[in-house]
Amino acid sequence: MFKRVPFIEQMEHSECGLASLAMILNYHGHKITLTEIRERYGVSKRGISLGNLLELGNDFHLKCNVYKGKLTELPFSVPAILYWEDRHYVVLERLGKNYATIVDPDNGRRKISIEELEKRYSGYLFQAEPDEGFIIRKKKSQWGFLLSFLRGQSTFLSSLILVSFLLQGLGFLIPQLTQWITDEVIMPGKNEYLMIIGIGIAGLFLFHQFFSFLRSYFIVVLQTKLDLALMTAFVTQLFHLPFSFFENRKGGELVFRANSNVYIRQILSSKTVSLVIDSILVISYACLLFYQEWHLGLMITLLSFLLFLILTFSTRWTRKLTDQQISAQTKTQAYLTENIFGICDVKVLGAEEKVHNHWRNLFTDQLAIAKKHSLLTSAFDTISSGIQFTTPLLVLWMGATLVLDGSLTLGQLLGISALSSAFMVPIISLSSSYSQFIILGSYIRRLQDVIESKPEGTKGEIVSPLSGEIELRNVSFKYGYFSENVLSDIQLHIHPGEKVAIVGASGSGKSTLAKILIGLYTPHEGTIFFDNKPLSDINIQSLRQQVGVVLQETRLFHGTIQNNISLFDKKVPMEKLIEAAHMADIHQDIVEQPLGYNTIVSEGGSNFSGGQRQRLLLARALLHQPNIILLDEATSALDNIREANIKRCLSELHCTQIMIAHRLSTIQQSDRILVMHEGKLVENGTHEELLQKGGFYHALYTSQEV
Repeated sequence: MFKRVPFIEQMEHSECGLASLAMILNYHGHKITLTEIRERYGVSKRGISLGNLLELGNDFHLKCNVYKGKLTELPFSVPAILYWEDRHYVVLERLGKNYATIVDPDNGRRKISIEELEKRYSGYLFQAEPDEGFIIRKKKSQWGFLLSFLRGQSTFLSSLILVSFLLQGLGFLIPQLTQWITDEVIMPGKNEYLMIIGIGIAGLFLFHQFFSFLRSYFIVVLQTKLDLALMTAFVTQLFHLPFSFFENRKGGELVFRANSNVYIRQILSSKTVSLVIDSILVISYACLLFYQEWHLGLMITLLSFLLFLILTFSTRWTRKLTDQQISAQTKTQAYLTENIFGICDVKVLGAEEKVHNHWRNLFTDQLAIAKKHSLLTSAFDTISSGIQFTTPLLVLWMGATLVLDGSLTLGQLLGISALSSAFMVPIISLSSSYSQFIILGSYIRRLQDVIESKPEGTKGEIVSPLSGEIELRNVSFKYGYFSENVLSDIQLHIHPGEKVAIVGASGSGKSTLAKILIGLYTPHEGTIFFDNKPLSDINIQSLRQQVGVVLQETRLFHGTIQNNISLFDKKVPMEKLIEAAHMADIHQDIVEQPLGYNTIVSEGGSNFSGGQRQRLLLARALLHQPNIILLDEATSALDNIREANIKRCLSELHCTQIMIAHRLSTIQQSDRILVMHEGKLVENGTHEELLQKGGFYHALYTSQEV
């Protein structure tokens, strides 16, 4: 019997290999998420090789082989991992004479021709099968964290179910009333009951309106509460994730995932209730139909069951297209967001047409998938609507026979006819709920990438105030398990109040070392100490609040100058803010603006010069009089006079200062200069001492002097 490979979507551009291996593991019964593999092995920015996959597979007790050659000539069985287009990995799920099925971690499952397979296949195949030590592992429920939110709203949910049940209960009354009015009022000609019936209808109308409003109220309240709970949990988790999480993900994709919370709460608040009510109604209607007339009841039940099967199978058929549609929407939005943020580069390069064409191609692909999805859904809807249309007619046709032979009264037939129409409603609703929950699974997978990722530690010791002493013992760092070291065996001791400069050629590891120092990266070997306390034992937020940082990636936000310097903290006194602006030599520029400190800064600070942006960021870093200052090329856009003014202000501060710079003229007065080369700390000393050594620093200095 054919077994499908479970689709696992890659969340980072370089983890297609990990996602493909995760699919193979899940196929063989070791249920594991991509997040678990990622946190165990990390993700290299350059992806992983087939040799790395071989090592990973062996770790999970898979017998692995790598074959090179044409697929028709290789001894393998499916599923297998294919090297694809010389840059990607996909899983080959099925191989036929005329077509193949692949599961692409980037685009989902799709059927392709043998010609396309041979064209895109890059000559390498990875085969993995369980060995004797392979561990079967059960799948963790992906609904756990959502159910916790529902449990928190149990009171409103129970009230909503009760009110909905009372409303749906009217559906039982209408067939009975139809039968009674026909047999007991119309047929005998009892006119005196008409007034009572009118009053009863008015009462039912008021009952329906009151409980409909009450149901709508409960739904709105429940949706609001779920919105608040879901978004708060998502955003809180998102902002507590490590910096490395954001490096390999596009901002547009994360925004799309955040917005999917709205879709999730809509399903949870409406379909959860419908699922409970409709299940009860289906059983109740079926029992009532069989009680009224079992022949008609059996026919209606069979037709309804057929309708349910058609709608359910349509969902399974369209699930693949749903995954592809969400993936296409994510890519289109991410690309558009990325280019809106980078509009300056687009304009400068005159690339508007190229960007538009690429966006148009992405959007066209998205629409093509949406069209396939809609056509397939319409085809199944046509079949189901045909059954809905035919069922009441079949009831009347078959029921007429029973009325004519005296087995049924006319009122009973009309009541059963009304009951059959009412029976179809929860059947369709159940199918819709099933469809929505299947789609919900696609959104949950994207949320799980955030929810299940390990946040930064915030439970350590709150240190205050820091003296500024920093020590690195045997610190090494690499981006992933299979990556080469970016930093190797760094030994460094910075004393309180010391002014240290870090220099080196581009790519030597200076900026990486800066991120290590403030805990943005976690070393895979060695320990970092602040005031003789291991960084792992310190509350990272309390540490960073005492460190003033300007990195190359640091940017300004849309808002006023005051908000940008204070980071929207309204408690910061204006005098303190102005003092920081003076130290960064930006105060005069600010007061010359039309609105002074209330001048609006465009997103990214595009309405200010490069030098002004750097000085605003420096003012932000100096605002709270930090005990440690770390500047990575923070004055690279300044002229010599501005830079000298800032250096003079910084020299008067009694705090530890670490400055990374390419211009060696800016750091000659440092207490100590550290020289980086290929991820290693190769030289250490004052400007004069390093020149006398005639080593790397001397070569850098001489090249700049020339």
